[in-house]
Amino acid sequence: MMLSLLLAFVGLVAIFLEFWLPGAVMGLFGVSLLSASLITAFNMDWRWGLVLLQFELVACVVVIVSALKSLKRKKICLNLTQENYKGCIYKKECLGKEGKVIKDLKPSGVIEIDGEHFQALSEGDYLKSGAVVTVIGGEGFHLIVR
Repeated sequence: MMLSLLLAFVGLVAIFLEFWLPGAVMGLFGVSLLSASLITAFNMDWRWGLVLLQFELVACVVVIVSALKSLKRKKICLNLTQENYKGCIYKKECLGKEGKVIKDLKPSGVIEIDGEHFQALSEGDYLKSGAVVTVIGGEGFHLIVR
């Protein structure tokens, strides 16, 4: 009986981890362990197997729902600018500043403000490299320029 419970517990943990680790390895491992726990339980006593089956079904739903909720709370992208990466949120301190177009905005491209490069979206116009633009807003990590 303890072996069945231990296999079921480790299987549920593996299914939870599947939401955080890439690939389907942990999910397959978890389902395999849950199946092994049921086989072990049914070999001992069919009534125990039925009880464990009901427990595993409810526990799987709870584990999957809690894993999905925890994923919603966690941001997958960066909040801060790091070397070679841009954060998810545009720099609000760039609002109102002037910059120079580095890569043509058609309508997206790259601008330079105070020696730093940013992804930018033009308000709709095609802007060639070298044009001077003003930051009027932001969306995601893009600055919106005019």
